[in-house]
Amino acid sequence: MKEIFDAITTADCRTYPGSKWQTHPESVLPLWVADMDFPIAREIQQAIQERAAGFVGYPQHGGDPQVLLALQERLKSRFDWDISARDVLTVPSLGRALHTCIAALSEPGEGVITQTPVYHRFLIGIRETGRVALESPMLFSPAGWELDFEQLESLVTPQTRVLMLCNPQNPTGRVFSRLELEKLAEFVLNHDLLVISDELHADVNYGHQHTVFASLSPELEQRTFTLYGPGKTFNLAGLGLGFVICKNPALLDKFKQVLLGTLPEPNVLSSAAALAAYTQAEVWEKEVLAYLQANRDHLAARLQKELPEVQFAPLEATYTQLLNFRNYSFAPEAQKVLLQGGLALNEGSSFGKDFWGYARINFATSRQILDQAIDRMVQIVQARQETVSS
Repeated sequence: MKEIFDAITTADCRTYPGSKWQTHPESVLPLWVADMDFPIAREIQQAIQERAAGFVGYPQHGGDPQVLLALQERLKSRFDWDISARDVLTVPSLGRALHTCIAALSEPGEGVITQTPVYHRFLIGIRETGRVALESPMLFSPAGWELDFEQLESLVTPQTRVLMLCNPQNPTGRVFSRLELEKLAEFVLNHDLLVISDELHADVNYGHQHTVFASLSPELEQRTFTLYGPGKTFNLAGLGLGFVICKNPALLDKFKQVLLGTLPEPNVLSSAAALAAYTQAEVWEKEVLAYLQANRDHLAARLQKELPEVQFAPLEATYTQLLNFRNYSFAPEAQKVLLQGGLALNEGSSFGKDFWGYARINFATSRQILDQAIDRMVQIVQARQETVSS
């Protein structure tokens, strides 16, 4: 399979109809939105084709029982977390689910805490639902990103209702240790907070033990929405299917009430894909993860050698690396400078107000495309440095 991934070219990718390769002109290399450039597993392709050739009528209410069973078995075997089918809502969009969770757990004007830099839809969801974003910047060092517990305490007011957690953390790539999460759980319980934990990247993990936040205690299970799904792991984002998991029936009912009957049943093709992913595509998953890890290491080695002023922390999970360009004079316009030079990355300030001068690169592509992007980044930075020195 490595040979298949290695063979992917920019010409191949420009035939893809998705937003990643169609948003920018052909002069720009797009390594931004978190899609992989790899073909999905044959087992998943076959499952979709077989379902499309057969029954595509109304799905079973509440989700496909086989998919729910596969989800239960996966969470138990991988993370030692026991859930039942009644704890799960199958949803057609986890992005929309983030908004809904915020609205279900809080009222307009109330505070929602989240650690930044963070997946931009967290901040968008807080803003668009009329809540107040309480940003807790993580602490950066070349050794890794860390939670700032002292600053977290300073954010809490009587109007603070919710903690939003990204675990593993996007875009820093941290896999929080059990000790860190236990300390965060103590903070949650001390301040009687409700929790939204996005654990969509839990399986894109380079040898670190992932702990489901809600699994730490029965008390946390009763106050936490956990978001999980196959989209990032199996490159199925366009199919939309995901899971909102909570062991508190009253909170799940609030989620449903916010949507006022507008939550559609899961698409039958996405359900077929999810079932195949969780029961047949383990070999593909392992080979992709190995390829991603090699790309991660290659990216780090080249940057350390060729652009040593670009800072970044060790990446423990996800397939995007957050880069710090603040050692360069163009840092306040880093995204603009990179884009003008033909490289589209994610703007750091979209992940939080304190993260100007950062950019996120997606390395889930072929090695040749990744090398082209690094070459272009080196050229852009060197050209800017030469301009400044002259």
